[in-house]
Amino acid sequence: MKKIGTSLITLALALSAGACSEGQLSNIAQNALKPQAGVGGGSVSGQESASAAPVTYSNKARKFHFTIPAGWAKVGGDPEGENAQFQKVGGTASFQFHYTSMASNFPAEASVKASLTMAKDEIKQGKNIEAKRRDDKCQSNPKVQCARGWELIDAGKDGHQRIIWQAYDKDNYYYNFMGASDTAEFQSVRAVLQEIINSVKFD
Repeated sequence: MKKIGTSLITLALALSAGACSEGQLSNIAQNALKPQAGVGGGSVSGQESASAAPVTYSNKARKFHFTIPAGWAKVGGDPEGENAQFQKVGGTASFQFHYTSMASNFPAEASVKASLTMAKDEIKQGKNIEAKRRDDKCQSNPKVQCARGWELIDAGKDGHQRIIWQAYDKDNYYYNFMGASDTAEFQSVRAVLQEIINSVKFD
């Protein structure tokens, strides 16, 4: 993944508000910079079995779900846990998520606004190609906002190109959902990666 500038803004906001420790936010920043093992860095080995049909996974702990296409395999983590990784068998396209709890007084809205501003500035710098605000209404009650965040597509200058949705839920949990592939393959799988990202819904 990437977004060190965004992570530093988030860190500064949190520290200034006294909402969390520098170590906690530094860990988030580092996790956002590191692809998980076996994801986004080559094709899945023959030991992984591809699903014959799309599979919808639910994370009951944090009440969100997402759908992985046919032909993909889970390569790490636990969909019901704090992180999981999936990859298209025979390709470099991947999807992964992780989440972590923030302090109850963490300034989530301020973090989203500042991070989106940074992401848009990075379009001008050639680091991103798109950036937008993305919130999510609760499936169980559309009048309630379950998540607030921002989505970006980076320029893929480091050999991997990504669609990343970062968000905070109403309990101040931080989420990072990422679809990625080798830059050379990105345009051919971009629609599929976007479909996976769009399938993420909070219940």
